[in-house]
Amino acid sequence: MAFNEGGKWIGLTKVPVEVVGTGSMYPSLFWDQSEGGPENFTLAPIAEFRTTPLMYRRFTGITFLGQTYFRRPLAYGDLVTFASATTRNILAQEGKNPHSGFIKRIIGVPGDTIELRDGYVLKNGTPLPEPYINTPRSTYGGSTLPDCRPLQVGPGQYFVLGDNRKVSSDSRFELGLVSDQDISFILPYSEQSSYQSLWRDPSRDQELVGTPTLNTNEFYRYLTNLRPTPKLSQSSARRAQALLTNPKTTYSMEQAILDVGYSNVILGEFITYGHYSAEELYQNLLSQSNTAQQLKNSDYDDIGLAIKTGEVNGCPTQIIVGHLGGYLPATYEASVVESWQKSKDSLISVLASWEKGVEYNQLDQSKLTELLVLLRRRLALAEEVLSVMSRREWLSDTQKAKISADQQDAERINQLANELNQE
Repeated sequence: MAFNEGGKWIGLTKVPVEVVGTGSMYPSLFWDQSEGGPENFTLAPIAEFRTTPLMYRRFTGITFLGQTYFRRPLAYGDLVTFASATTRNILAQEGKNPHSGFIKRIIGVPGDTIELRDGYVLKNGTPLPEPYINTPRSTYGGSTLPDCRPLQVGPGQYFVLGDNRKVSSDSRFELGLVSDQDISFILPYSEQSSYQSLWRDPSRDQELVGTPTLNTNEFYRYLTNLRPTPKLSQSSARRAQALLTNPKTTYSMEQAILDVGYSNVILGEFITYGHYSAEELYQNLLSQSNTAQQLKNSDYDDIGLAIKTGEVNGCPTQIIVGHLGGYLPATYEASVVESWQKSKDSLISVLASWEKGVEYNQLDQSKLTELLVLLRRRLALAEEVLSVMSRREWLSDTQKAKISADQQDAERINQLANELNQE
């Protein structure tokens, strides 16, 4: 018993390790529906090794006569758990236990050069066959390691990734490289046979190079509250092409939507880069608070999606742009409605008074005619505006232009009235 306990302590015997956020390591580890995954432990039993993996403690080793013993080396493919100030900060930002640590897979060891290109991982210039990842061609750059920018792993550091690349917070992002001293448990790649039945056959992954992976019609089926709208697909395509040509383009969403002849009260846009299946894109958008709120917002009625591929500075890139449109009944302050009503009542009274002037030949009838035209135009505008407001509709651009010009009509009416009153 004592030897067995000692073996656990120095990393000779595996021990169960509690991990959290296992969706990033799917399919090897369990991914619950409550976190956006496909599995539900209440409906089907989940193997314990997928929720509490058996791993070796990372023993610091014993040095004797210049040689270190019982220090297990780290290599490509190993599963490792680790904790650091960085992991604590990331977990705290996500509202999780900051002391729970991460579990990821080692992809690059000291001396390796890692590059992410068109959804693939290149290690020392060669694409990696990755049977353990959730979907092929799913590894895209982040804030720490953008696409097509080689990174050499330094001494005592490791480049780690989650197996579920689309939802994993790993070395591509804020986490960065992981220090050797922060790693606490390890499961060597050679001892992961229990997971292999969950993995894919990667032998044909390279055939996906340059091919689209997203079916927009399948994606639309996930959005039962939104109606696919061709004009928004056209505006999305225009915007995507502009961004692909120049990421700092001044060609805005609003301009693209205007150019295709679509109009609505509420407009929205989401942008993402990478290759996704319909389900992956939907899950990815729901995993981000801003886009999740957009897709679930009942104020939106219409959606259009566009996918554009190309190269930016020699780096293969695919951009996905979605445009949303919706309608909300207009709401007008009571004081505004009251002001227009008073204007209408006043115009009716004034118009009736001046209409009697046609009987007086001593008045300049040309000026009177112009005055009556302006009064009737202002009255018609007041009635039109009040009608729009009563139906809780929005004023059109044409109506807004009329309102802007109305002030000039009012000034001309005052001028004509003063001149006629002096006759």
